[in-house]
Amino acid sequence: MVNVHIHQFGAQNAVVDAEAIRVFQAQWTIYQKLVDNDHLSHRAVGRILKSVLAEHFAEPFAFLDIACGDASLAKTALAGTRVRHYQGIDLAKPALELAARNLADQPYDVDLDHRDFVAAIAGRSEHADAVWCGLSLHHLATDDKLRMFRGIRDAAGGRGVFLIYEPFLEDGEDHDQFLDRTWRAISVWWTSLSPAELDQIWQHIKSCDRPETADTWLSLGREAGFSTATQIFEDPSGLYRMFRYEVHGRP
Repeated sequence: MVNVHIHQFGAQNAVVDAEAIRVFQAQWTIYQKLVDNDHLSHRAVGRILKSVLAEHFAEPFAFLDIACGDASLAKTALAGTRVRHYQGIDLAKPALELAARNLADQPYDVDLDHRDFVAAIAGRSEHADAVWCGLSLHHLATDDKLRMFRGIRDAAGGRGVFLIYEPFLEDGEDHDQFLDRTWRAISVWWTSLSPAELDQIWQHIKSCDRPETADTWLSLGREAGFSTATQIFEDPSGLYRMFRYEVHGRP
């Protein structure tokens, strides 16, 4: 059964919530084009996530999907694994409604929470064996990323694994150079988008992206208390990398 928990926001969250809904409505079609044409390497990322989960968990596990969207990537990655419980968190209620339809017939328990994921992790008490976040943490400042990592580490327990897929800075690259590299790449790779759609997503990248170097993405995990941190994938456009963090032998 799919349970959608609607959490009420305080006044301080109203502007963030409204902006998230506006962005969702304006950009969901563009995002779906990128996914459908595999411009973001979701197929490879989904296969890697599935492989890690199958290899890491011989027993039933709980899976937390941060900024879950419509849950389509997680649904594919979880198929055939030992997952017993799925929890998705997203600030865009329309995305959760899509996720509810996508996951309605799955053999595991599903909970969907309409919340800001930063607040959700900060106040989290529930355990999660496996945690996934794709293309969302880079919107946070570095200190806020570390707080997120620490919250996830606290939830992960002694056998936890955390995987992310995010844009990155090259060594020695500043933000302007990152933007120059990103524009060159998406101009070549994102061929399914119209000029207007490409400009719309470009404005979002310029306004919201706060990537880290690969070394910083890895050190955030180690500083948060994960035993190991490794890079496991880079997409062909050279814009995104996937990182894996694990806990070994700790309660």
